[in-house]
Amino acid sequence: MALEPDASSSNGISGSSSSSKKSTSVDILSSSNSNSNSNINGIKSGGGAIPEEAETLEMDNENGVVEAADKSTMNNNGKRRVSMKSHGNGGWQNDHAAKVAAYANDLLPTTLTPTHYDIRLQPDIDTGEVVGSVTISASVNAQTQDIVLHAASSLHIKRVTVRLLDTDTIDALVGCISDGITYDARLEMASIRLPTALQANTSVSIAIAYSCRLGDSMNGLYRCKYRNRAGETAFMLATQFQAKFARMVFPCWDEPAAKARFKLSLTVPESHTALSNMPVIATELLDCGRLKTVQFAQTPPMSTYLVAMVSGELDYIEGVSRGGPLIAAEDNSSKRQAVRCRVYTAAADIDKVRFSLETAVRVLEELAETFGSGYPLPKLDLVAVPELEAGGMENWGLVLFRTVRLFITEQT
Repeated sequence: MALEPDASSSNGISGSSSSSKKSTSVDILSSSNSNSNSNINGIKSGGGAIPEEAETLEMDNENGVVEAADKSTMNNNGKRRVSMKSHGNGGWQNDHAAKVAAYANDLLPTTLTPTHYDIRLQPDIDTGEVVGSVTISASVNAQTQDIVLHAASSLHIKRVTVRLLDTDTIDALVGCISDGITYDARLEMASIRLPTALQANTSVSIAIAYSCRLGDSMNGLYRCKYRNRAGETAFMLATQFQAKFARMVFPCWDEPAAKARFKLSLTVPESHTALSNMPVIATELLDCGRLKTVQFAQTPPMSTYLVAMVSGELDYIEGVSRGGPLIAAEDNSSKRQAVRCRVYTAAADIDKVRFSLETAVRVLEELAETFGSGYPLPKLDLVAVPELEAGGMENWGLVLFRTVRLFITEQT
């Protein structure tokens, strides 16, 4: 449904205070230490082609042109030469081979490909503990008895249940094992050993119950000091998953190429506004109204580092941008779909973000017309976060900024 500007406000900007398939299963219980450094089964090492003969390379600092040369380090034209000639005992070739092998070991095996995540999180702001579960749908590309994915050392997997999907077999992969999960702390990987190998060209559901902690260094899901509606210093929650911190919050294929759809649920204090990449589709009160679980719509396929969440006592102002995809009108013409734009911040700072909202509304429209492609999501939220590692983070649908990047007034 297209959103129309509020007739009572100028420029469409308004303010608000937000107050049948058969399956088989395997239960895998872990009593292993999450900080152990055991090796990961199924992780491939690799190498690269190393030239038989090496020569000095000439680098043009201005335009990046690289030419083969065998001259001095610098010539009169200002071209810098980087020597790649072989040193004794293998020299740069051995170094390069080692780096290639190390890089290959840092990547997950390609035996499985994730397609969908259903993530449920309940963080405790006071204690820093997070109770989580994630159900991952994945395609099996090659026979394997190990599921290897990313999990930071601060994340402890308690239980794993693996189900085969799209199968008529009732008793395949039935079993329960303990100590079936091993960790590599350096690579931040967990390996789940199955009692029976998964076969290629099948699909599986991997349900993982786990716990983790709120971060203390503006990475992962972390606490951030701000002023709540009462003007008191309190904690809000924010995320920073780029470049590889999603694995601190949920087990996943934490590599940009491993795109999947995400559906999130977040349980937070009732007074908090909970935000994610997509709009809220349901809210359920818990614990006599003290807590609430907020469910968000499913995302399009995207990388794990773009998943984002925010929770706090935040207010917002709202506008509507005609920067969405083209849609057909009743008179057979076309127009761009409306995109709801909001800027969230602490209540006391709401007047400091009006210019940022007006700019966001206009920029979406200008970009859509310039590139001929509309913004594909139904909403765009900008959030002022007092403690953010970078000046801004381009999470899809939920862009986070340091407060100074959004607080723009005539005085500033």
